[in-house]
Amino acid sequence: MFKSPTLFIVGAGASHEAGMPIGTTLTGEIAKLLSLDVDFGDRVNKGDHKIFFALKQLVTEHSWGENSFIQSSRAVAEAMQLALSIDTFLESHFENREFVQLGKLGIARAISLAEAQSKMKPGKENNAPFRMTALSDTWYYSLARQLFTGVPAHRPELAFENVTFVVFNYDRCLQIFLMHAAAMYFRITLPQATQLMQNVRFIHPYGTIGSVFEGSPDYVPFASDQFDLNTVASRIRTFSESSDLAFDIRREVCRAETIIFLGFGFHGQNMALLDVGKDYGIEEPPPKRVFVTTKGLSTSDEGVVRGQISHVLWATPQPLNDMSSISTNNGTCAELFSAYWRSLTN
Repeated sequence: MFKSPTLFIVGAGASHEAGMPIGTTLTGEIAKLLSLDVDFGDRVNKGDHKIFFALKQLVTEHSWGENSFIQSSRAVAEAMQLALSIDTFLESHFENREFVQLGKLGIARAISLAEAQSKMKPGKENNAPFRMTALSDTWYYSLARQLFTGVPAHRPELAFENVTFVVFNYDRCLQIFLMHAAAMYFRITLPQATQLMQNVRFIHPYGTIGSVFEGSPDYVPFASDQFDLNTVASRIRTFSESSDLAFDIRREVCRAETIIFLGFGFHGQNMALLDVGKDYGIEEPPPKRVFVTTKGLSTSDEGVVRGQISHVLWATPQPLNDMSSISTNNGTCAELFSAYWRSLTN
């Protein structure tokens, strides 16, 4: 269990360990889905038919009566080859309603399809749960072990007492894993594990395609495509729209004594959401220990990331005092847990 307030900041690289697409793979998938070629009679020759029919549904609404969705979809698809991410593209074009709507539809469809191909996809027989062992070499297993060790079986809620998750991804891999992991470890029913997880603090700055908790108004089963695409797309947020959550995120950053960046890209717009330029109700923010995955970064870029983190946490080029620190690991999220196993929970 984590003994002090601990904040996990989860990026796309973390979900990649569960088999989710990242970077150019994700933008490439979105481009394929949005490359619409439609014949008269609504025959979809290219692109995604669910996106096309979602657009047909939209144009019945007065506000979308005049549109150029087909041309715009091709434009967005073409631009994906130069986009750093779908998020940065949508922020660049936040004033273009059609681009934003198409981007959200593309995200929602791509993520639902990716969940169905991930390591957490349900089993084929009677919609059986995913195989936990498929994730045995990932950070998900490491996290569960850290959370659950030392927690009495009759008090499973203590495992999550000191943790908060800020998840910059659209998928629900972390929630679905922890729900099943808690049920397995504490020997409780899945409904009990669901209730437990509903009390865990998750913040999704860019939204998700829906809740994984059955009974929630926005419930969408994991890896399912049985949902209204326009409704699901409306839950996706751009950077401008996510600013409403900035106060909550920065308050958690201020409160945390340990911050763990997992698979995070350190893009400027994401770092802005973490920037604690104000006090946010914490009279004297505690010293912070920061742990960071920097897989694939050069020594020079790793130094830049250290500077970015220092600026958003302390408004200085380096940690504010000797009690604060930044530790990096140029490997996967699983490798970070292995390297700093004891440090993370002390």
